[in-house]
Amino acid sequence: MALCCSGSVVLCALLSVSCCDSRGIQGPPSKQAIWSVTCKGDIFVSEPMPSLEASPYPTPCDQMFWRQIGGHLQLVECNSQGVVWGIGYDHTAWAFTGGYGGGFFQGLASSTDNIYTQTDVKSVYIYENQRWNPVTGYTNRGLPTDRYMWSDASGLQECTKTNTKPPSPHWTWVSDWTIDYGVSGGTDREGWQYAADFPATYHGYKTLKDFVRRRRWARKCKITTTGPWQEVPPIALSDVTLLPCMAQARAEHVPLWAISNKGDVLCRLGVTPQTPAGTSWLHVGTDQPFKSISIGGAHQVWAIARDGSAFYRGSVSSQSPAGDCWYHIPSPPRQKLKQVSVGRTSVYTVDENGNLWYRQGLTPSYPQGSSWEHISNNVRKVSVGPLDQVWIIADKVQGSHSLSCGTVCHRLGVQPMEPKGQAWDYGIGGGWDHITVRGNSLEGARFSMAALPDSSAPRSAPHSPLPVRNPEINGNAVGC
Repeated sequence: MALCCSGSVVLCALLSVSCCDSRGIQGPPSKQAIWSVTCKGDIFVSEPMPSLEASPYPTPCDQMFWRQIGGHLQLVECNSQGVVWGIGYDHTAWAFTGGYGGGFFQGLASSTDNIYTQTDVKSVYIYENQRWNPVTGYTNRGLPTDRYMWSDASGLQECTKTNTKPPSPHWTWVSDWTIDYGVSGGTDREGWQYAADFPATYHGYKTLKDFVRRRRWARKCKITTTGPWQEVPPIALSDVTLLPCMAQARAEHVPLWAISNKGDVLCRLGVTPQTPAGTSWLHVGTDQPFKSISIGGAHQVWAIARDGSAFYRGSVSSQSPAGDCWYHIPSPPRQKLKQVSVGRTSVYTVDENGNLWYRQGLTPSYPQGSSWEHISNNVRKVSVGPLDQVWIIADKVQGSHSLSCGTVCHRLGVQPMEPKGQAWDYGIGGGWDHITVRGNSLEGARFSMAALPDSSAPRSAPHSPLPVRNPEINGNAVGC
């Protein structure tokens, strides 16, 4: 389903309702739903079918139907008991109420139950660029081939303090422009970063070889909307994970782990399908700040520290929800990890350079595994489900029309004897930033050899093998 433009709100709402009606989809998402978030913070869900994970001929993921849910989030996580949590750009945590609608559906009859006001705050960034002049020093007069002296991060679009607007008319400014000192690579006392030329790797100190510099300016804006979400106070979060489980599982309490905005590791107590927001936080000690966490089958908890190293939490169980100690896991050579997702038996991570890694050698007696195996590049996010299915958001996928960023991709051929899968199928491209399949425990249809088509006969469309248009995701990563 195509994403709607902000200028056609009413039309988008009516079109969405019409599409849902034609497919017999009504009311809130099911517990098995796949959730996703776009680069703009819009929330979408898709109802899976068993054929989505069927082997050897699964449904192509570009045939999935996505419908929008009210609210605004940066990420969302779920499990098959219907517990869903989200985190906004301002690090506020939100629990799904089980409702449907809100946002641009406001006023429709289907969006009146369990809908609440939701706010979010995010920063808009622009860059001030300068070049070294031997006579006057750094100046805002660049070479004819230089980027704009006030620009976006790429330098290809002119962005000044005057002409830069909030993301859409739904947003309003809530601060003035300020220098941002929290830029990767560091800054000097005035917020400048230095490099030999545009574009390059920037650092926070000047050398004799640095002929250009830049500094980032930030301004906060706020949106007020509605959706089926209730705030979970009072701790600001940066990541959250729930135990994925099979649909028939009936855990009395749902294990939920989170990372605070300060990097602390937390367990949420009292989370149940009836009380999805839980009751209280339990702090889990670490010797450094963390940034990503995931809990999988058999209560396996993996986490990524802010320095890019991986950790495994030992002795986590329903009787001991916080476990007892952290075990350091060496990262892939010369790589810093940034995100982890744990399924039933599989562990996948993404590093800061967009590489996707699979953890080999995982056994019940040695849950830390033995080594990392590279799977693909240009990966932004990974989500491993309760069936060990693997879905990602990828950048620069070679599609039939153009190279696109933020593409939903599905790993094909994942089997118990082939846990890494074989190739990628990709769906909607452009604008997706996050996906979670951790609620989808619908088993794929099983095929016998007798049911497979005769290899000597022409294959009809329903039985033809899925064309794998991109066995590996290659190209240069591009942000949205």
